[in-house]
Amino acid sequence: METNLEFALDAATEALLAKHAAWWRREATLVTRIQGAPLGDLWLPLADGTTADHDIDLTPDMLDVERLVGPARAPGPLETFGDLIATAAPYTRVPWLEAILGSPIRATIQGGSMRAHPFVQDWPAWEQRPRRIATEWLDLLLHMTQLHVARSSGRHAIVQTLLRGPSDLAEAVLGPELMSFAMVDHPQALHRFLDEVTDVFIEVLHAQLERIPLIKGGYVNPFGIWSPGTVVRTQCDASAFLSPKHYAQWYLPYDARISESVDYSVIHLHSVSLHTVDALLSVERPNVIQIIIETSANAPTLDAMIPIFRKILAVKPIIIEGPLTEYEVRRLLDELPLGGLCIIARESAW
Repeated sequence: METNLEFALDAATEALLAKHAAWWRREATLVTRIQGAPLGDLWLPLADGTTADHDIDLTPDMLDVERLVGPARAPGPLETFGDLIATAAPYTRVPWLEAILGSPIRATIQGGSMRAHPFVQDWPAWEQRPRRIATEWLDLLLHMTQLHVARSSGRHAIVQTLLRGPSDLAEAVLGPELMSFAMVDHPQALHRFLDEVTDVFIEVLHAQLERIPLIKGGYVNPFGIWSPGTVVRTQCDASAFLSPKHYAQWYLPYDARISESVDYSVIHLHSVSLHTVDALLSVERPNVIQIIIETSANAPTLDAMIPIFRKILAVKPIIIEGPLTEYEVRRLLDELPLGGLCIIARESAW
């Protein structure tokens, strides 16, 4: 699908793209400090002109697309901040893939989130459902992608929206109990489920990429890093309640399949789920591991994580993101290999 958006790249931006290409090869370091507080109340503009002030069950026709996308920007050059590129994506608070797969969506305003509710009580309920995808959610996602392209005026790179990976989709659609027991009681049914949701992930990803204009022959990922080819950002948050063995056996092959559908790939982890690292390092794809630093009481310390970061950087680039102080940023730069290291420090910590 052709897009008409053109990007003006000055010499500094051209040099930044070259730096990004070198980073994928573990030959460069990226460091950026950004504003970013923890998620607060959920801003949810509705099609009737109001803004949601109480929890609601959401359908795609209820959203005010105009307010969510925003007005057209004045034409200008591609914007950057630090070592990253400014991005825009369809409203990332919607659990798009879960909705497209048929999960009911609940918006919790004060809780600041949208949650997909499991809708499959048993395997016949999944295999005999009347339709494969909720096309109205997919149509909305693609429409919003095209609106972002039209209104960015070359100022922001348009990127895929947040798409959760196969383990997260299993947890959301099936619920953690059916998901967990199926590994023992219904392994073939679980494999069929994972085959299907992985296919849907890839289908939705590529439908977005077809509508996103290239920047110098490549795409930008949601973290603001350009790649000289197609790219995906996926995740495996539900691995938090899987053992390393179960993740490697059941879900890694599907994360790898998603990653192999494009040229470059990033998988998102939380610092409380680093038990998946060894499995992810055992395969070529995903190319990059991104880790969100958690600050909860049970989260590992920087002392505990630095050896794991070093192990990752021996094999793959890494993106370390979170509420990092200036001291912590400097420590990471001093103690880790610099080739392939990306640090995104959120301002709320300093």
